[in-house]
Amino acid sequence: MEYRRLGKTGWDVSPVSVGAWALGNQWGDLSDDTARDTVRAALDCGINLFDVADGYGPLLAEERLGKALGSERSSVFIATKVGNLGNRQGHAQAYTHPLHIVSACHASLHRLGTDYIDLYQCHQADPDNVEVFLEGFGILREQGKIRHFGVSSGNADVIAKFDADGECAIAQIDYSIVRRGAERAALPLCLERDIGTLIRGSLGQGVLTGKYDAETRFGDSVRSGWNDGERRELFLKELAVAAAVGELSRPGRGLVELALGFVLAHPAVTCAITGAKSPGQIRANAAAGAVSLTSEELETIRECSADMTRPLAAGASPQRT
Repeated sequence: MEYRRLGKTGWDVSPVSVGAWALGNQWGDLSDDTARDTVRAALDCGINLFDVADGYGPLLAEERLGKALGSERSSVFIATKVGNLGNRQGHAQAYTHPLHIVSACHASLHRLGTDYIDLYQCHQADPDNVEVFLEGFGILREQGKIRHFGVSSGNADVIAKFDADGECAIAQIDYSIVRRGAERAALPLCLERDIGTLIRGSLGQGVLTGKYDAETRFGDSVRSGWNDGERRELFLKELAVAAAVGELSRPGRGLVELALGFVLAHPAVTCAITGAKSPGQIRANAAAGAVSLTSEELETIRECSADMTRPLAAGASPQRT
C-alpha cells in the first residue's frame, strides 16, 4: 500500500481508511465478533487510520474500536469527533464552554482505551461558537490528550475559521462522483493551506456500489429520507450518474474501484473513508483504493457527473455523519 502525507501533520496514512459508523450499528446490527474481525482485517490490509465519533452508536463504535485495536493502538491513527452526541436521539448535548469539549474528549479516551487521540474533530458542519471548540482543542493539546484538531465540514468558510491561526490539521469533507460540490471551494482551500482531507461519502453512501436501483426503498435511520420528495429525486439522479460511470467498468475494476479512484485522484485528497460491516468488505475497499485511473477515464467521469458539482437543493442535503 502506498501511503500519503496527511497535510501539515506530516504523518503517512493509508489512502483508504475505516469509517467506524457501522461499528455503532447505524447500518444494521453487528455482533461484537464481526466488529472486531472487521477492524483486524483492516490492520492486515495495511490500513492505519480509523475514523469514529462519540455519536456513532452512540458511544458503541468508540468502545468497539478501542477493544479491537488493543495492542495495535500505537501503530495507527485514531480520528474521533465531538459535537454531535445525542442529536439523533433527540437529546443533543450543549457545547457552549471549552470544558464541554474537554470533558467529551476525556470520555472518548476512556471508551477508546487510550491516553491520546491523534485527530480530534468538530462534528458540527457550521457551529455558531467556533471559538469554544478552538479553546477546548487548545486545552487538550496542552494536556497531551490530542495531537491535532480539525473539523468535519465541507464549508470552506468554516474550515478557514478553524484554520485562522494555521493550526487546523484536517477537514473531513463529503465528496464523491455524485457529490462534487467540494471542488468549488473546500478542496482548493485545503490544498492551498496544506490541510489534510478525510473524504467521507466517497461511495455516495452506497449509491456507487451498484447495489441499488430505482425500486430501492431504505429502512435505515440514515437514508430513510431518501424515499420521498427532493431527496428521492436526487437519489434517482445519482443512480443515473452511477450507471453512466459504470460503463467504464471492466473485469477486476468495477464501480467501487472507479469511485475511489476518482476521489483519490484529486490533488487535495489525502484519504477516503470507507465503511464496512465485514472483513470481506474492508478487504475489497482496501484493494479498490490501489486502483489508478487514466486521465481519459477521469475526464469521462467528470463529464458524466458534471451536473453534480452544483449545490444541493434546499431540503435535499445528505445526512450528517
